[in-house]
Amino acid sequence: MDSYLSKILKLTITLLFFVLFFYIMIVGRQFFYPIALAILLSYLIFPIVSFFENKLKFKRIFAILLSILLGLLIIYAIGNLILIQIKIFIKDFEVIKQQAIDNLAFLQKTIESKLNYSIEDQQQMFKNQLTSFLDSSNMFFSNIFKTATGTLTKLVFIPIFSFFMLLYRDRAKTFVLSFANKRNNNFTEDVLNQISKVTIKYMSGVITVVIILAITHSIALSIIGVKYAIFLGLLAASISIIPYFGTLASTVIPVTFSLILTNNPYEPLWIVLYFLFINSIENNLLTPLITGGNVNLNPLITILGLITGAMVWGIPGMLVAIPILGVIKIICDNVEGLEPYGYILGVDKKINKFGKLRDKISKKTKKIIDKADQK
Repeated sequence: MDSYLSKILKLTITLLFFVLFFYIMIVGRQFFYPIALAILLSYLIFPIVSFFENKLKFKRIFAILLSILLGLLIIYAIGNLILIQIKIFIKDFEVIKQQAIDNLAFLQKTIESKLNYSIEDQQQMFKNQLTSFLDSSNMFFSNIFKTATGTLTKLVFIPIFSFFMLLYRDRAKTFVLSFANKRNNNFTEDVLNQISKVTIKYMSGVITVVIILAITHSIALSIIGVKYAIFLGLLAASISIIPYFGTLASTVIPVTFSLILTNNPYEPLWIVLYFLFINSIENNLLTPLITGGNVNLNPLITILGLITGAMVWGIPGMLVAIPILGVIKIICDNVEGLEPYGYILGVDKKINKFGKLRDKISKKTKKIIDKADQK
């Protein structure tokens, strides 16, 4: 009986801990998520900082400042490119609107002739559905706008936080190691090194994949003949940074634009076929090869993590969910007694044709890097 009550007490304490933890994360979201994003930014630019420090022998403070400045310049260039594309889109808005009206009229006539459903009934149904949608989603979009505005105002502090995190990174590591017993120092340091390596490779890999996809999408959509191909390619690549949901949205957006803007019925079909092909390449070869195979998270856990991150912190929560889950998995895999949790968070590696090709490329790349380091 005492053993049963002890288990109930432990379970109750655990549940109370998680309830209190998520409550604090939600209430203090304006404080916590800029710090989380700053940590990810620090891991992202750390290879550049390390290059300036170790290869070019810059002082740490100058290496960090130069790396952050370089990152901001890249972000400015990308943002400026997107802004140019948006201006072109706005300039042609009247033409786009007229084309959309013509396509909608054609669709209504087709429905009327094929399904014997009058245009007046279609317009009434569309009006009712649109009114219902706007009424139900008014608060949702208002919250999204507030979240996005709040995120933009916090972006100013993120480079500042990252600067100090990189400047005092040795002290942070020493702080963590000070909590470990002397006999566990090597173990703790090994876990910290694993977390750093995986997070750095994941963050830099994600950005690399987004850049590759932005170029590939823009070229492919231009070849297909899609209007505003560069704008849609950049938008689709940026959204794909979020697993699963981003992949779906990155396909839906260009297809929707194509349905609105084109008279060619085969254009949306070609877009769908292209995204099915490129998403298969990205998920099975490109992303695992570039980001590393250490963050092998269960797809169900990944989706639940993304939903939880969105509920707690909104869009920033979705961005940090995967790295946080990856860190938790590494800790569970290495700490005795937590292995079952690491197992349920992960997934077994499947060796398929993509996997064999990926492994061959990875081995050759590693050999090239090792030879370069030896020289």
